Amino acid sequence: MKLSYSSLAAFVAHYRILKHAPNLTEDEQVRLAEMTKLVESMTPADRATLESDNAAADRRSERALRNLHQILAAHGVLSG
Repeated sequence: MKLSYSSLAAFVAHYRILKHAPNLTEDEQVRLAEMTKLVESMTPADRATLESDNAAADRRSERALRNLHQILAAHGVLSG
């Protein structure tokens, strides 16, 4: 399955929804597994910041999102 998102915000929102969904279809499970692989390539600190429910617009969050953007761009996940 080829991941493609128009923005970093769209990827993050979809990742969080799938991660916390109680029941996923097989396609959603595959998509979440691919997304998780990308997120796991982040540093542990950035990953914790991204996955935090309290992620504020502070420097750590901005850095984590910037690093995730680079990862997604390098893998051709972002179309915009």
